[in-house]
Amino acid sequence: MSVISFLHPVGKSTIKQGMTVPKSAQSGWLKRIKKGEKVPVTICFGENRKVTAWLRRIDNAVGHLQFRYESRQQEELRTYLAESFPESQDKNAGILEVVEAGDRVFAFRPMPSRERDRPRLTLYRPIFNRLSEEDAEQIPESKGIKRVLTAVSYDAQCGQREYNQRIACAFLEDGWNKEARILKEIGLRTDFEKNGVWVEVEFGNARAYYQDYIKFMLAHRYSSARCGVLLCPTASLAHMLCELGRQRASAKRGGVHRKPPSYSGMMTYEKAAREFPFLDFLFTKRMIVGGLHFTSNETDL
Repeated sequence: MSVISFLHPVGKSTIKQGMTVPKSAQSGWLKRIKKGEKVPVTICFGENRKVTAWLRRIDNAVGHLQFRYESRQQEELRTYLAESFPESQDKNAGILEVVEAGDRVFAFRPMPSRERDRPRLTLYRPIFNRLSEEDAEQIPESKGIKRVLTAVSYDAQCGQREYNQRIACAFLEDGWNKEARILKEIGLRTDFEKNGVWVEVEFGNARAYYQDYIKFMLAHRYSSARCGVLLCPTASLAHMLCELGRQRASAKRGGVHRKPPSYSGMMTYEKAAREFPFLDFLFTKRMIVGGLHFTSNETDL
């Protein structure tokens, strides 16, 4: 059973009232909450603190699902959020990570945008194939991927395309080759390459990522690759980007009566990690599969 998790940009309403759960994050029992129904949940925050709040499905055409914590009973949570995000008036105040921690229990994890602890991209739970974590540390290029990613900080105005561009700039500034050709006869290119380490950053369709593995196998066979690295957004990050994409598309169309566009097919690290053991027999060379996730704490490769 998959864990429900998502990232939510923080604004004034997040501090004072609640927030909407992205449509793409509504799996499992969340999908079964009916319009007009509200379900009690426990929200954990800070150092072993918790309050009872509500998950409510609004009885409107869209049927938004929202966390609500605006009563006196949840004042402690609101105070905690206000203290965690003192710049909540700012559209770039930061993000709140919401993770299902148990049966109808959710953990709220603030990532404020203060300069000293601004959320930055990090390499999330890398999977190592045909090499150990210690082996990866001995390859300067693979070890340096973490440094490249942390150059990309959270920006509330950025969507999938903008983050792709910022990641590309970070790799280029670190001396990586962009759109490197793997094999002249076929014309396939990978996103980035440096001294035999080939990297694919996959925000695309969940079915398209299998081609990334083909690229790595060809790079090993014909271009003497030392290692292939696949980077995909975590489900939490994908939910946030999909929701922003939906909002942008709806605003561009300018029509509230049409069915809102769907953004649920983005590739995720969780999908790659879940499928990797079944594909392992295909991969005879070195490969790393890692997630892209925002965090205020650095994580080592």
